[in-house]
Amino acid sequence: MLGTRLREILGNMDISIGEFAEMCGLPLETVRNIYYGKTSDPKVSTVLQMANALNMSVNNLMGQYCNAPEEKILNYYRACGKHGKSLILLTAKYEATAAKAERDADEYHKIPCLLPSGEMNKGIIYDSCEIVDIETTVKDAFVAVKMTSNDFAPIFCKDDIVLLANRFPLNGEYAFFYIGDRAHLRKFVEEDGLYKLQCIHNIGEEFAMKRMELEYIGTYCGVVRT
Repeated sequence: MLGTRLREILGNMDISIGEFAEMCGLPLETVRNIYYGKTSDPKVSTVLQMANALNMSVNNLMGQYCNAPEEKILNYYRACGKHGKSLILLTAKYEATAAKAERDADEYHKIPCLLPSGEMNKGIIYDSCEIVDIETTVKDAFVAVKMTSNDFAPIFCKDDIVLLANRFPLNGEYAFFYIGDRAHLRKFVEEDGLYKLQCIHNIGEEFAMKRMELEYIGTYCGVVRT
């Protein structure tokens, strides 16, 4: 495969085996054996020297991850002078940035975000929260809570927006649970046949309950930090 690719590339660039060996800083016999397929498993260092001499990646030299249109563009690029190559790189960078922005825009979706009032160490009163819409690319997120204090830092800091998935937490995950008229941020732990809601940094009260008694807003699935 490497010999076939090398014959193709050098033929397109009108470079002889001797010239290429000099470009690579490799013995002529080494290059000739690879060129004609006599060496089927050359050293990695040898292939890397060849790729560097041709100003291409090893994958490209080996004929991987490069389809016909891409190969055509690469050949045009190699044939350009310094100014032409700069223009191609600038255009490619602009187009790639624009394409990424379009992909990101397609992936965003709106979810409600709860804005609790006051400190959060005693829990939040769900019904009294202001609600605003935010955008996120986290697919599992269906609701969010903005942190109004550093009570749970460094895990969750003030002004963090904690994204929540609409599912019951697994062992060791964080979630907002309803206890009475408030929702509390706790770590869910299954231990000794009980379901424990462990407080974070000794903030608040720890609860041990039956699973059927547990209600939750959602389970942590991401965080937005500014």
